[in-house]
Amino acid sequence: MKRLKNLWTAACRRPFRAFYALGVCLLALTLAGNFALDQLLYAAGALKEKTVTLENTEQYTLVNMERTGDGLVSTTGDAQLLLNPGTLVRRLRLVARYEGGAVCEKDLYYHLPAFGYTSRLRVWPTAREDGSWTYTLPRFAGQGLRLDLADSAGVTVNLTAIVLNERMPWQEYFIPSAWQLFWLAVLPGLAGCAVTLKREKGEDE
Repeated sequence: MKRLKNLWTAACRRPFRAFYALGVCLLALTLAGNFALDQLLYAAGALKEKTVTLENTEQYTLVNMERTGDGLVSTTGDAQLLLNPGTLVRRLRLVARYEGGAVCEKDLYYHLPAFGYTSRLRVWPTAREDGSWTYTLPRFAGQGLRLDLADSAGVTVNLTAIVLNERMPWQEYFIPSAWQLFWLAVLPGLAGCAVTLKREKGEDE
């Protein structure tokens, strides 16, 4: 008990150091928890590795797109692929090539009950060195997914595969995202400022 009291006293004297240390601990626990939870979901069969190609027509629906051989061509500026994966999706990797070097947003929308597809339920991709794009969805995302492949008419997309729930190397679980690093930099500092101001105000009184 005395040791805890001493730690609390030291934290009050140096609130910034204490809050940043707490933030680092919480981030480490979050990253480790994500790793452990994914392994449990894989083991339980809730997350299933799956590959969808253009031949698996029962697992997708084209909207404003036409199939031409091994590729897809957008007919309007709102070309969509509605995916019916039949499993919970945590990660999605798009393996495709755009003819002529066309640049498109490639947004992924997920579906929640009573919401539908809105800009608030959207995920942006991370480009990989091999030319594919990876999306990481929140754990509460539904199974209905909408992939916007082109934002103008006449774009040809040579779609090789959509890979679902591909296993990540274990070490990648422990690399913080840009948002996590941002909040780690900001929130402990704000909390430290609040504690310092409150303490100074109490001393003035």
